[in-house]
Amino acid sequence: MKIAIDAHSIGSQAGGNETYFRQLLRGLVLDPSDNQYIIFHAHGESLQELAADPRFSLVPIPRNPVVRMGISLPWLLRKTKPDVFHCQYVLPPFVRARSVVTIHDLAHEHFPEFFHPVEGARMRKLVRATARRADHITTVSRFSANDIQQTYGVPPEKISIAYQSPAERFQPRDKQACQEHLARTYGINFPFILYVGRIQERKNLPRLVEAYAWLRKQGTATRLVIVGKRDWQSEKLMAKISELGLDAAVVFPGYVSDQDLPLFYNAAEVFVFPSIFEGFGLPVVESMASGLPTITSYGSSLEEVAGDGALLADPLDVSSIAQAMQRVLEDTTLRSRLIEKGLRRSAELKSEKFCSKLLEVYRSLLQ
Repeated sequence: MKIAIDAHSIGSQAGGNETYFRQLLRGLVLDPSDNQYIIFHAHGESLQELAADPRFSLVPIPRNPVVRMGISLPWLLRKTKPDVFHCQYVLPPFVRARSVVTIHDLAHEHFPEFFHPVEGARMRKLVRATARRADHITTVSRFSANDIQQTYGVPPEKISIAYQSPAERFQPRDKQACQEHLARTYGINFPFILYVGRIQERKNLPRLVEAYAWLRKQGTATRLVIVGKRDWQSEKLMAKISELGLDAAVVFPGYVSDQDLPLFYNAAEVFVFPSIFEGFGLPVVESMASGLPTITSYGSSLEEVAGDGALLADPLDVSSIAQAMQRVLEDTTLRSRLIEKGLRRSAELKSEKFCSKLLEVYRSLLQ
């Protein structure tokens, strides 16, 4: 097969969208099949590991989304003539190849207030149209599959689920060594509570900060470290931190490299991911795989993904988040149980299963 993949998100610090295609490409490199892969990219420096594999052709595309979607990709697809084309969320016009579109979640449909008005309107129009046009849809959880089916009226046989997995670098490490590295490199003091992900409205960070403020009033000296790239409406979080007088207690290392991110998980006391709506929530799996007691929220895909490996809290209830953090910080038996169950749950999510499922989807479109 000749398979074209729109991997423009790689290198853009785009969170889960970027990680999804990074994981897929690593799996395709390890897969022994003789497929040919055309990788459309906007940040070529992030894909140098593919250059030595003759099965992969790296084709640059513009970073500007209007030019990329409206002109560049349609022209390149006509020129390269792949059997299958795989992209995320929005399918370009005039695609003649069999098409696979990954839709992680429908947050733009259910929580438009979390998006810039222009971006939200664009997503609601184009993703719905894409769901009708695409030959097949892949997603990352049963929750999202059901949501796509019900919201867009997509027949279930048109949707496949490929669960993501934590990369091998996310594993238990020496905690003291990790803390020493973070102290030298980032100036971070210990102990700390950790969040990893985009700094945006739907991640529910203002409530996390309110819950953390309650913990401080109970006497905890534990800091809060928020790792990730600032996104639209992140100024609301900064205003909440100032309002609560926590400017010196909350640390923002910014976007952290793949090499250093596992060290944050291993150096922390507890990981908290109180997002209101997720299609998968990969940081939860990364945390569990690192042997870190994990707290996340119920109400979307997160309880499905975490299984019994994390403590669940109500994302809309500050006291629920606060009490969950207090329990994990103070109850050593609970911490040990969460570590054990988290390691077991994360081990069930295998990278080879993720890649083989997508290859199975590609093949099915040509039969």
